[in-house]
Amino acid sequence: MYCGFFGLQIEELKESGNKALKIVKDEMLSYHQLLLIGGTGRNVGKTEFTCRLISRIAATRQIYALKVSAMYPDEQMFHGRHEYDAHDFHLFEERRSESGKDTARMLKAGAKRVFYLQGEDNRILQGFTEFIHKVPTSVPVVCESNSMGNFVQPGLHIMITSSNTEVKERARVQLAKADLIIKSDGASGFQEVEALHFSEAEGWSIVY
Repeated sequence: MYCGFFGLQIEELKESGNKALKIVKDEMLSYHQLLLIGGTGRNVGKTEFTCRLISRIAATRQIYALKVSAMYPDEQMFHGRHEYDAHDFHLFEERRSESGKDTARMLKAGAKRVFYLQGEDNRILQGFTEFIHKVPTSVPVVCESNSMGNFVQPGLHIMITSSNTEVKERARVQLAKADLIIKSDGASGFQEVEALHFSEAEGWSIVY
């Protein structure tokens, strides 16, 4: 499915030696260390859920976190407040836990390292390739993003939705791929976090 530029990125990942990475149907990457968290709109609780999960996992092991903001041709707004060149991708490491950004919240929640990736949609895979090279093979990764679902088959794919938010068209595609859909009511505290587990052998799983 992906050729040219995308094909080069896939070949680079094949040669990375990371046993958690596999190539599946249509040349998508299968990355069982990855738990992908998307949302049907803004302010549905994606970052709150991500931080609660980080806190739980970080109590017993290291965990890395990534937040992705992809720019599409018909969009002009980005999440976060990082400097940005729309013709490239940028991968930043968050080092301050008190800045108030979503990535700072993830760091404060207990993530060992936190990164922020932004760029045009067709450059996201290149940025993700760079990110993977920074992750030890035994460390779980939680990523807040909708766009990554177009390129990577994660160990688990979770979507957060809310009855008060209109579902974005691009989010509908990711809803169909999700292993778990969580409806945020702003009060329950995301009890589903307790059912999420990670092991080096099996990756992410849901155990009730």
